[in-house]
Amino acid sequence: MRSVPPVRLALVSCAPTVALRAARFPIDEPLDADGLHRAAGAAEAVAAGALPATGRVLCDGSARACQTAAALGLGARKGDVTIPRAPGLPVVPEVDPALRDLDVGAWRGRSLDEIPPDELRRWHSDPAVAPPGGESLLSLLSRVENWLVRRSTEPSHIIAVTHPAVIRGVLVAALRCPVEMFWRIDVAPLTATLLHHRIGAGGHDGTTGTQPKTESAATATRTAAGTGTGTDWTLTHVCRPL
Repeated sequence: MRSVPPVRLALVSCAPTVALRAARFPIDEPLDADGLHRAAGAAEAVAAGALPATGRVLCDGSARACQTAAALGLGARKGDVTIPRAPGLPVVPEVDPALRDLDVGAWRGRSLDEIPPDELRRWHSDPAVAPPGGESLLSLLSRVENWLVRRSTEPSHIIAVTHPAVIRGVLVAALRCPVEMFWRIDVAPLTATLLHHRIGAGGHDGTTGTQPKTESAATATRTAAGTGTGTDWTLTHVCRPL
């Protein structure tokens, strides 16, 4: 039987913003001069092969994710063919809403010391608690886990320019960690987390037939077991600086 090459997934954390440096919950703000400068420097590592050379480039459509992709020089890509970017044209990654940052609702734009301490404690201690008008950690993990399962059925390399919370969620799901490990994973800006997965080794996605769960089913599974179900992804590098 012919060996099937593995699917490679690269998760790139966005370049830093003013909100990150000020320890504020982010809004959809663009990169500042320092963030753009650091991303341009990281583009050298990308050009040297730090990320898959071909594949789909995805982001959630936020300003900081799109600008990070552009500064890294990823180019517009389609399928497994890299489309050279003409001078002056912007990067056009595919927009995937599942890669959006954790929604902190009314806390957006506020610093930690502007949030009542008891609200922060409840949010950190109970994964079912959401900020006012936002989403809970369980909702984020279900969204990210379903995204990871869908990616495991697609025979194309993927570069996802996304946010630290999403990358934490992928690691919790892929490694089948307890939920509380989410808060113990530090994802620095402009780092790459690399995973690979082999399609066809078992079920349709290379596991034992795992299919995407509905959000409620994934949440129920995680609440009962205390871990993400994930899929059979192998971790190659965690938060490697670009």
